[in-house]
This record gives sequence, C-alpha cells and structure tokens, in this order.
Amino acid sequence: MAKSGKILIERLRSEASYRRPSGPLWQPAVDVYRCPTGWKIKFDLAGVAPEDVQVLIAEDNLIVRGVRRDSVISEGWSYHQLEITYSRFERVLRLPFDLSHAEIRSESRDGWFILHIDCA
Repeated sequence: MAKSGKILIERLRSEASYRRPSGPLWQPAVDVYRCPTGWKIKFDLAGVAPEDVQVLIAEDNLIVRGVRRDSVISEGWSYHQLEITYSRFERVLRLPFDLSHAEIRSESRDGWFILHIDCA
C-alpha cells in the first residue's frame, strides 16, 4: 500500500548553512526520471519509515537523509549474520533544474521512497 503526502522540505539559504551529520553514512541507490510534469526521483529505502526521511534543498542540491533502524531485533537477541546496513544515510543530488519554486511531494511504496517534483 502506498503512502503519499506533502512532506516538509527545508530550503536552506546557502550550501554553507548545510551541515552533514557526523559519522559514516551509507548512500541509497537512486533512479531519476524526466516526465511531462517534471521529475520523479526514486530512492531504494527498504525498511526506512517515511517519518525517518528528511529532504533538504540547498541551491541546486537535493539532499535526502535519514536513518534505517533494525525494527526486528528484540531484547535478549544476538546476531549471527548481518548484511543489511542499519545507520544514518544521506544522498546528495545535483539536479539540472531550479528547485527554488518546485512543488515536491513524496510517496512511500514497496521499499521505494519516491519524490514527485513538479516544475512550474
């Protein structure tokens, strides 16, 4: 089932005011599509809750960051094998269009976090 809605977009005045969180970050895979109404950007974020994703705009950079948590582990468990990355992530995309007046909405479906960017 898809969850869709308007997301809070933080528009930074300059890239200088953007600060990367400390510690190692993983980068999710991304597909970028051009469509008649604008752009669609699809992030591979299986296991990431939409409320754990933050979208920032700094000039022509789209910054998507958040955290993937292990929601399955319980008290008293120990791991035998771990291959999935659970930690903070960040992906910075420099896009070939003006983001300053773009209408952006998000959708979370089947492990994908999708941004719909309508350019005026």
